[in-house]
Amino acid sequence: MSWLRDIDRWFLSEVLPHASAYRARAARFCGRDEADDLVQEAYARVLDSNDFRSIQSPRGFVLTIVRNLALERLRRANVVRIDYLASLEVLDLVDPSPDAFTVSSDRSELRQLLLLIEQLPPQCGRVLHMRKIQGMSPVQIAEALSISLSTVEKHIAKGLALVTRARRDDSARPEVTCPKIPVPTRRAST
Repeated sequence: MSWLRDIDRWFLSEVLPHASAYRARAARFCGRDEADDLVQEAYARVLDSNDFRSIQSPRGFVLTIVRNLALERLRRANVVRIDYLASLEVLDLVDPSPDAFTVSSDRSELRQLLLLIEQLPPQCGRVLHMRKIQGMSPVQIAEALSISLSTVEKHIAKGLALVTRARRDDSARPEVTCPKIPVPTRRAST
């Protein structure tokens, strides 16, 4: 395993052995269904850390990240007071389906994500695609690819860290010109 970076060795020896504690904490905050995603986000943040050697308690550090991510999700959730919700019941609600702009924007985001996943190392990209696009659980991925669960988790965390970094770098670049939109040409009928 000489090909592993220092942070990878540290991650495998200091962080991953406590995976069950991270999942339990995440499940307490957001339920079992979203616990794995929350833990994977925490792993991505840990692997994105430049100063991992100064972390005194890796287990406590990751548990704190899991808690902070859960709180961040709660803050972003749409919380509505009950009395406000009751007053909305008498209103005639509009069709809740997304508008054309939202659909177009979401498709563009998905295309960008797929391009970023394609640029990852092959196994890492395959695992991240199976998890985030196909919706497979880490256990299913491990069985499908005949690799260990910890390897799957490492690939997911590393892939999320790389994709997050690429998206952050891309959003930091100022856009100089508007992208050109190809205009379909009509062929003359003969």
